[in-house]
Amino acid sequence: MQVITEEKPVKASIPMNKLWVVIFLVFVASSCNDDTTTNGNVFIPNVPVSITVNMELPSHFHLQNLGGFSLLEGGNRGIFLVHNFDDEFYAIERTCTFDPEIECGVIQVDSSNIQLRCGVYESDTFRQCCQSLYSFDGFVLQGPSRFPLRQYQVFRNGNLLTVRN
Repeated sequence: MQVITEEKPVKASIPMNKLWVVIFLVFVASSCNDDTTTNGNVFIPNVPVSITVNMELPSHFHLQNLGGFSLLEGGNRGIFLVHNFDDEFYAIERTCTFDPEIECGVIQVDSSNIQLRCGVYESDTFRQCCQSLYSFDGFVLQGPSRFPLRQYQVFRNGNLLTVRN
């Protein structure tokens, strides 16, 4: 005896109420607005950097010690060359990544807290710009900035450090 079964076609459509929910969610996700000035896009001009530093010279002798740093001419707004506590050298752009176009968006060293902060000095008084704080290797510790500071490559050959991009 043979049994005959009838196959019913499977409906491949999405019910209309679920379709409206999907459309609504896509619309809401695409209309989300970023409240930062830069809308998540940080543009810091890329300028050629090629600097050699001799750590035996008095102006850079302190770089032989952990935590030592020097301010170098170059980059967009200058470069911090840091001998970090992990015994690595970092060359960090001084342009704040929160809003690189504002005049006060310059990175300064806060040696009392061993971190970098955004702002300017006016008559020996520090004026904060955006409340962003960065570690000595350029990563964001707190504040509105979501991007690390730009780093340049550092090559060491004895007491000579070469900074390049």
